Amino acid sequence: MTSAPARLGYWTLNVFTATRFNGNPLAVVVVPGHQRAIVTQETKQRIAREFNLSETVFIHVPWLSGNTDLLCPPAADVTHLEVDIFSIEGEIPFGGHPVIGTAHLLLKHLGWSESSNVKGLRTKAGAIPILRREDGSVRAATPHAVHRHLHTLGEAMRTSTLVRDQVTPFLNRNASIREAEERAPLVSIVKGMTFLLVNLRDLDDLALVKEAQRGLDFSKVPRLLDDGPWSGGFCVRYYYHLESREGGDRKVAWKAGARMVEMPTEDPASGSAACALAYYLAEADETGTERPLMLEVTQGVEMGRKSEMVVEVMPEVDDGGVWRIKDVYLAAHQNTTHTMLCAISGEAPDEPVVSKKSGAVFEKRLVEKYIEENGKDPVSGEELDLEDLLPIKTARTVRPRPPTLTSIPALLSQFQNEWDSLAIETYNLREQLARTREELATALYQHDAAVRVIARLTRERDEARDALSKVTVSGSAGANGDAMVVDNDGLPEDYSELVDDFQAKLSKSRKKRPAPEGWATAEDVSSAQQTYNSDSPVPESTSLATDDTWTTIGGRGGDVAVFSSEGDALKLAQSFNIGSPVTTAIVSDATVIAGTAKGEIKVYTTQGEAKASFSEHAGPVTGVTSHPSKQLLVSVGTDKSFVFYDIQSSRTLYRKFTDSSLTTVAFHPDGHLFAAGTASGAINIYNTKTGEPMAVYELGASVSALVFSENGYWFAAASDKAPNVVIFDLRKDGAAARSKELPTTGPVRSLDWEYSAQFLAVAGPGGVAVHSYSKGSKAWSVLREVAEPAVKAVWGAKAKTLQILGESGKVLVDGAAQ
Repeated sequence: MTSAPARLGYWTLNVFTATRFNGNPLAVVVVPGHQRAIVTQETKQRIAREFNLSETVFIHVPWLSGNTDLLCPPAADVTHLEVDIFSIEGEIPFGGHPVIGTAHLLLKHLGWSESSNVKGLRTKAGAIPILRREDGSVRAATPHAVHRHLHTLGEAMRTSTLVRDQVTPFLNRNASIREAEERAPLVSIVKGMTFLLVNLRDLDDLALVKEAQRGLDFSKVPRLLDDGPWSGGFCVRYYYHLESREGGDRKVAWKAGARMVEMPTEDPASGSAACALAYYLAEADETGTERPLMLEVTQGVEMGRKSEMVVEVMPEVDDGGVWRIKDVYLAAHQNTTHTMLCAISGEAPDEPVVSKKSGAVFEKRLVEKYIEENGKDPVSGEELDLEDLLPIKTARTVRPRPPTLTSIPALLSQFQNEWDSLAIETYNLREQLARTREELATALYQHDAAVRVIARLTRERDEARDALSKVTVSGSAGANGDAMVVDNDGLPEDYSELVDDFQAKLSKSRKKRPAPEGWATAEDVSSAQQTYNSDSPVPESTSLATDDTWTTIGGRGGDVAVFSSEGDALKLAQSFNIGSPVTTAIVSDATVIAGTAKGEIKVYTTQGEAKASFSEHAGPVTGVTSHPSKQLLVSVGTDKSFVFYDIQSSRTLYRKFTDSSLTTVAFHPDGHLFAAGTASGAINIYNTKTGEPMAVYELGASVSALVFSENGYWFAAASDKAPNVVIFDLRKDGAAARSKELPTTGPVRSLDWEYSAQFLAVAGPGGVAVHSYSKGSKAWSVLREVAEPAVKAVWGAKAKTLQILGESGKVLVDGAAQ
């Protein structure tokens, strides 16, 4: 198969309009006579599909041999030029806007009306005379082998069930438009080109035809078209509305709006359909005279490509008195516009010039550069100088859309590509936004942490300065006379040995150790009764502590009362004032040890004699407890530090700071560990000898009470900000360490686990409760409850009594029932 020529000259035009990119677009391709053999019909069809316009025209110009000038008219003996008209789907015999557009190009743009004898075009439908009139417009005498078919669409549907069933699904859903479709006559302007002329009642209905069902080829509906040469071919609906009619003795003028939506895309201007409509109106308006009819049709408004066509129908009355149509002319009162494309860039030139040698149009700056480098015509290859370029005077060029964007599928593809790009860009922006948010959150967190650290350091600096101003040397200091705190890495070696000895001794006997003889039983505790009830001699009592012999109560005024335990009652033995508000206190070996709101630890005998005083904390002391050896003491405070002392020598051993305010403290029964509760809800386990943290457990709220079980692996913790008591297991880590949660009636202020590890006393605003653990059933139960809101509850000797300090200032003792 012979390949297509390398180059063919062509023009693109907008027909039936004087405005660029309105009207109906058309491509006109020039096929020189010497190339006709290689430009086959198949090649023409492929070129038409490449242009992707409703129609493309191919003009066969029989130039003299060797003449390749596109602007040169044909030989003088050529009066008609043969044209082929192709749509995207195939060749058609006739088309209104292709004929008018081609006539405009030849007669007006190329000027062949004056420089040649071309008078017409020869289409597959026959010869078509073309003429340039004095006003500059171009008209063409269209073929009009007109035939009106026997039936309207509705009549065909009523006479044939087959037609009705096939056509009905494709009629418009609007009732008014559907009725007009059924009334529509079928008119063929030439054989093989038939139109269903649908007359609508108003322009509103015309706007609604975009909703018409498409897809039916009416030419293939049986019994719809008349048999014979008028059947088959091309048959579509042409919607119109007659806007006005002006009639006189010499002429009848109609104005109409029209649409054709049956095509793959809506047609901006349908010249052949307008001719069929004009013939139909002229026939309906027949008066037996030779009065001409002119039809002005406006089409393409709804799709933004307004086109204005004019059809003139010339009737005649023959010698026998028979009225018939003599001629039908299609014209455009508005001058059509054309788009010239540069032969080098393929785009509309801003400053167009034309070559005298090849007749091709170029962008001036591009062709001048080409001539400077090569000295030849880019199209023909002939020698070319700058003097051979002729400027073309045109209106300002607006660049046309690329051919790839002139069809619905191409537009959809372009939109899909744009959407994909937008989706990817949106995804990338979201990812970037997420990363930016994470970076911002990290930066804000770091900033907040830095602010907190600065605030903590500032506060600690101020507290340290305040503590330094309060440092005193106690008169009861040890032999070295130094009572000031010493910060070091832990206990001195001899004290470490003491801790190790006690751990070995106590841990060895723990598992086999029974409850001491005479210890209270579960029945004793559950049946206990109140045996003592008295007002506290200490105003605003804050602390209660006891050992087997002595009980002490401290208050906010610095008052301390010491009681002797006589059976199930208490007897006041001594009272004195230590000079500072008491926040916590313990009794150990006939010694009262009190922590104060001023950060002091004060040591007195039960007779009220001062033994030692330490001022090591920069804030209130919140907890104090003694080591099982009774020689070592540890205190904690709001200044985030814990301090170790030797009570016997009145010596401070070491101090360490933590990262949170400390609220309470308790030694492990073996003495090698101690636990400190914090305001943040953490419970830190430390090594007694070094002060190094060993483990951390989370209570979830500020820790107010902390106590170890004598079994060595349980400890209980509670908060005065939340209810319930949590039993932790030292043998486990994390959440698994929360062995049991004991319910309470409210927040908890104190906990006390007696020596046999059977009974846990819980005190708080909701009263006092005794929880018991049974080793046999491995279950917890509540043995006794006291409805007195309490500050503290502690076990007496052998757990025979439970001493309670009430919120009301009462001191109660529960003892075994008599």
